[in-house]
Amino acid sequence: MRDRKRGTHRRASTSPWTYALATWLAGVLAAVGLGAVSPAGSALRSSLGLSAGALAWATSSITAVSALLGIPAAWWVRRFGAERSLSWGLFVMSVAAIGSATAGSWGLLLGSRIAEGVGYLLVFVAGPVVLTRMTQGGIRTAALALWGTCVPTGLAIAAATGGALASWWTWNQWLALTAVGPLIMAAVLTAVLPKLPSTAVRRAHREAGAWNGALRLGVAYGSLSLVGVAVVMVLPPFLTEHRRATSAVTGTVMAVVCLGSTIGGLAASWLLRRGLALSSLVLLGALMPVACLPAFSAEFPLAVSGGAATLVLVVDGLLISAVFAAVPASVSSPEQVDVANGILNQLGSVGILLGPPLFGLVIAAAGWGAVSAATLVFGGLGTVLLLTTARTAATGSTAGVSESGDAPDGMDMREGSEPLGKAADAGNPHCARP
Repeated sequence: MRDRKRGTHRRASTSPWTYALATWLAGVLAAVGLGAVSPAGSALRSSLGLSAGALAWATSSITAVSALLGIPAAWWVRRFGAERSLSWGLFVMSVAAIGSATAGSWGLLLGSRIAEGVGYLLVFVAGPVVLTRMTQGGIRTAALALWGTCVPTGLAIAAATGGALASWWTWNQWLALTAVGPLIMAAVLTAVLPKLPSTAVRRAHREAGAWNGALRLGVAYGSLSLVGVAVVMVLPPFLTEHRRATSAVTGTVMAVVCLGSTIGGLAASWLLRRGLALSSLVLLGALMPVACLPAFSAEFPLAVSGGAATLVLVVDGLLISAVFAAVPASVSSPEQVDVANGILNQLGSVGILLGPPLFGLVIAAAGWGAVSAATLVFGGLGTVLLLTTARTAATGSTAGVSESGDAPDGMDMREGSEPLGKAADAGNPHCARP
């Protein structure tokens, strides 16, 4: 009995940042699964006799699941519980990754990837809900901004690790390896996450009109995701075809450019934690279309073009992290956070799917100079909607989300315990954290 009490006390006194980092790691491992097929693409095509189109379906099927089922998954997470959904999502991803590793045909591979997409969706809907309910104030804002770095960090790990192992391991072994991390993390989270308090499930008609803020953020996230993925997808052919860059140089430039998104998200977390106004970060969105001009111009040195493209991704990653930080303040009560995250995932995934073909059409019609114009349109839309939501959150009431009752009983919430309504937009001078 004494040991049990000591264990309970240890859990109760655990820093909220410990839970936040564990949840973030779960999101990173899920994102590794998202990007697992790309490093093994050539080997998969050769082994299974796949066309480029068939491989593309297997690669993007996870995102397609989120684009179709984001909001329904959020309702399911609300009923099942965020912490259990997070662990089960990781477990489903692990089992599905084993299915992908043992697939002997395109149909089995596609089915496994779709199943993996279901687990991925649960993780990315439940993760921000866990962060919201287990943290408060400045910690909550910074933790949610940090969550925005999960996807670029996971994709970078998948690309680097998968690429390094490509000459040593078979594609089956690589995909099997991606099942290990989610399985271990599912067990860890099941053991360490305290049970979150349940939230009341309201009837849908009672919540009519309650999602305006979440919908604005969802469209903002979709627009910003569209820009980020489109720039990453169209930059390599520009470098190889119009800048005559070698494959090695192009690969190096792309590695730096993709890292920019993670750097931007980390910067957003750091700045918001220290009280910088969310609305101040949003204004940086004006840099994206400007930076696209040298990024997609052959008149500048390659180093300048690569640096400009990196700046685009830094700002894009920063704004995406700001979107996640703004979610709790965009809803009027705690039980709406899960559905709000479902909206974000669904609309964000739509943007990811539409980005490359839309930019491809723009480039085909007007040339590479039109990339800046397309970025201005979609990036500007995302920036304006995020700014509108941030200002609304700063003046509106968010007390329903910021109550400390969201935290499990006994959890040490001493650090950064100011209400979310104060931390969501630190631009309010009366609310900034010292």
